[in-house]
Amino acid sequence: MCGAVHCSDIAILGVHRRAPAIKHELLNSQCEIPSTVSACPTGAIRPAKVDGHDSVEVIEERCMFCANCYTVCPAMTLNDPVNDGLSIWVGGKVSNARHEPMFSKLAIPFLPNNPPRWPEAVAAVKNIVEVYAGHARKYERMGEWIERIGWPQFFKLTGIEFTKYHIDDFKHAGETFRRSLHFRHSE
Repeated sequence: MCGAVHCSDIAILGVHRRAPAIKHELLNSQCEIPSTVSACPTGAIRPAKVDGHDSVEVIEERCMFCANCYTVCPAMTLNDPVNDGLSIWVGGKVSNARHEPMFSKLAIPFLPNNPPRWPEAVAAVKNIVEVYAGHARKYERMGEWIERIGWPQFFKLTGIEFTKYHIDDFKHAGETFRRSLHFRHSE
């Protein structure tokens, strides 16, 4: 179930801000404890006894709210209508036309979750699209436009505040992500 957030011109991604709530009464009938424990990339889930029954516990300080546990165990719900929100990502593309593929990057780290019309998300996306439409060249993708003008100018034009959450220090994407359609063989 991939929404292709990593390679979309504009993507809206859910943001969780609390550890999963465990329904201990359902856990044994719906989940395999070893699979649930091993699904956590940070080791925040560990086996535990609750009311004399096998279950799990979550070390909240280690949880990064990724929802891997919910994928293998529906008794560990992560959704929280009050504290959950949305983030906006921009600049991704898969196509090799004119420019190599690019990963999306964070534009807005958190917007409130206000269904059913999500006015904050709609206003943010509309703002980004209007600024892009007013400054991009013909046939230029969002990521190509941002790369041409630079991220500081993107934030200035859109009026989006730059925060500590925007700092991207991952440097190895160029070495690990195949970015062109050409194969390079080395001997």
